[in-house]
Amino acid sequence: MITSLLLFIYNFISYISFSVSQQIPSSPFGNAIELCPSLDGIITNVNGFPSSPFRLQPFTDIFVNPPEEPPTLKVCREDNHCMFSYDFKVAQTQRRTFDNVATGCRNTTGTWFLTYNGIAPGPTIRVPTGHESLVRFKNLINHDTGFFKGSFDPCLPNNNRIGRPISIHHHGSPSLAPYDGWAEDITCYGEVKDYVFPNNSPRTGWYHDHALHITSFNTYYGLAGMYLVSSKIKDGGCGEPWNLENIPEQIMVLSDKVLDNKCQLYYDFFGPHNKDLYGDINLVSGIPFPQMNLEPRWHRFRILNAAASRPYLLKIKDNRLGDISQRICRVLAGDGGFRERHIPFPTEGLLISVAERYEIACNFEGYAGRTVFFWNDFDSELMKDVPYFCYSHLISRVTFSNVLPVNPPKLSYDFTQSVDIAPTFKVLNASDISTAIRMANNSEYHREFVFGRSNGQWTINGETWDTAKIAASDVGQNTWELWKFKTGGGWFHPIHIHLVDFFLIKREKETLGTIQPLNLRAYEQNSPKDVFHLGPSEVVYTIARFGPHKGDYMFHCHNVVHEDFDMMRAFQVIDSNVTTKNPLSAQPFLINRLYNLVYNNWKYSDPLLGETAARPSSQVRTLTVSYVNQTLYKNLYRIFYPRPSDIVFMRGAFNPWQATWCPIP
Repeated sequence: MITSLLLFIYNFISYISFSVSQQIPSSPFGNAIELCPSLDGIITNVNGFPSSPFRLQPFTDIFVNPPEEPPTLKVCREDNHCMFSYDFKVAQTQRRTFDNVATGCRNTTGTWFLTYNGIAPGPTIRVPTGHESLVRFKNLINHDTGFFKGSFDPCLPNNNRIGRPISIHHHGSPSLAPYDGWAEDITCYGEVKDYVFPNNSPRTGWYHDHALHITSFNTYYGLAGMYLVSSKIKDGGCGEPWNLENIPEQIMVLSDKVLDNKCQLYYDFFGPHNKDLYGDINLVSGIPFPQMNLEPRWHRFRILNAAASRPYLLKIKDNRLGDISQRICRVLAGDGGFRERHIPFPTEGLLISVAERYEIACNFEGYAGRTVFFWNDFDSELMKDVPYFCYSHLISRVTFSNVLPVNPPKLSYDFTQSVDIAPTFKVLNASDISTAIRMANNSEYHREFVFGRSNGQWTINGETWDTAKIAASDVGQNTWELWKFKTGGGWFHPIHIHLVDFFLIKREKETLGTIQPLNLRAYEQNSPKDVFHLGPSEVVYTIARFGPHKGDYMFHCHNVVHEDFDMMRAFQVIDSNVTTKNPLSAQPFLINRLYNLVYNNWKYSDPLLGETAARPSSQVRTLTVSYVNQTLYKNLYRIFYPRPSDIVFMRGAFNPWQATWCPIP
C-alpha cells in the first residue's frame, strides 16, 4: 500500500512538473494520473483503446506547411484554358516523425509510412480554378521487401498482378466516373494510372486512397494529401473574395495515430480497432502536436480532418484556456467552397467530422508576444464513446512574435463584392430549396438510407458493398433529389456522397419512435457540403442536384474502418427522362431544367472503363507535351469547359455548370 502511494505521488509530481515546464494544459476530460504515463513502456486504455507505450512531449516539433508539388508540364488551348500535369510515386518510406514527441522512438530504425512522393501526408497540389489537371500515380509499394510486404486481392499472382492495391479519390471533385477512385478500380505494384480532374470551382479538397477493403490501412499509414483549387490571382485564378489574396494560409491536416513499442503505427482490426481506430498522438500536417510560430496578424486556416475515426471539436483558447474563437475567427467555406458570406465562429466549437473541410480566418493582431492553443473539445453526445487520452485535447500551440507586420491585409466584411460562388448555389434555386424543406417537414423524401450494424457488419439499408453494390439505380442526370439518412443510437457516422455537393435541409433526433427537431449548426446552413456528421439516433435530410455526369458513384461512411467493413454502396446517374417513370424517384416537378443542355458522355459513365484502367508502367506513354495536349483536347469535362463552337450551338442556353477561368501568364 505504501509503495503504491509513493508511486502515485511520484507520477503525479512528474506529470505536473512536466506539464508546467512545457506549458501544456492538462486534460479536462480524464484523470491525468490514469491517462498520462510518466515512463516509457506503460500502456493506458481509454474506452478499450490502447495508448502508445511512450511518455509524450507535445510542442517539441515546429509546424511547417506541407510542401507544394510543382506541375511537370502546362499546356493550354487557344482560349487560355489549360491543363497541368503532375507525377506521383506511391511507395513505402521510413520517416522519423515521432523522435521528439516520443524520445523512445530515437532508439528505433524509424516509422514506416505509405507515402506520395516520399512524404506523409503527401505534397499539396494547388491548381488555379478553371483549369484541368492530369495526375499520374505509379504504385511502387514493394511486395517483397520493407514493412508492407505481401499481395492482396485482387493484386495476386494468379491474376498476373501483384502487390498492395491502391486507388485515388480526389475528394471534393465532380470527376468523371473512371477518375473518381471507384473502390475496385485499383492499381497494383508496378502499374500506373492517370487521373484527369476538372478543378471547376475553388475549394479545399484532398486526395486519398480508396482501394476496396484496404482504405483504412492505406490512409492511416499515410496515403492522403491536400488538393487546393485556388482562385487567387497569383495562383492563376480570377481573384478571391474578402481580401483573402495575401492573407497567409496555414494548411492543417488533422489526424491521430497510436504507436507500438517499436514506434510503428499500430492498427489491430482483429483486436481493439475492429470497429474504430483512435490514437493518442494528434498530428497536424504530419507533425505531432506542433509548435506554430506565427506573426500577429490575420491568418487563413484550411482545415481537413483526415483521421480514421476521430471527429474534432475545434476551438482556439488563450493561455488561460479562455475560449477566444468567436471573438477573433470567421468561417469562410465548407467542403464545397466559399459560403455566400462568412459568419462568426460557432460558440459551441467547430465540429469537424472525418473528411470534412472548413476554412476559417482569425485575427491575431492583439496577440503579439502571446500564446494560444488550437484545442480539441469534447461533446459526449455528438462524440459518443470517443476516447480522450492524455493529450487528445491538444492540437497545436501557437506563439506570436512581438514584431507587428506593417500594414498587413485584413479580412474584408464587404458582402457586396463578387464571390466565386460554388456551383451548388447555381444549380439549386430558392424554389428547389423551399420544395425540399416542405417535403422534409412532412417527413417526405425521395430515398432513405439507414446506416446500421447487422450480424457483425456495417450496412446501409441492411446491405453491404459485397451483398448489393447499387442502392439507387435510377437517379436522373441533373435532377435534384431529397435524401434521408438515419442511424441508431449506438454509433455516429460521417457520411460522404461522391460526385455532388449538397445542402443540409433538416436535422432531427429519433428516440423510441419520437422525433425531436434539431437545429442545423450555423456553419452548416447554406453551406455547400460533401460530408456531414450523422450523430447517434439522428435523421438528416440533404438536397443535391445529381450532375453533371452520368455513371456509377459511391456513397459511404467515411469512418474508414466502417467503410472497409463494409458500409459503402453506390448510385447510378442515368438519363432523367427514364428516372421519372419511377414513382419513388424524381417526381414530375423534378424533371431536369437542364435537360436540353448539350452534354452526353456515356462512354465515361463506366468507373471500370478499360482505356482508363491502370496498366504496367512499360505500357504507359511518357508525360510529354504531346500526351498532355492530346488529353486536354479530348475535352472530357465539356460541360465545364465548352469550346466556342459549343457555345454557338447552344444558342444562348444558360449552362450553370460552366466554369470561369482567367488566362495564365
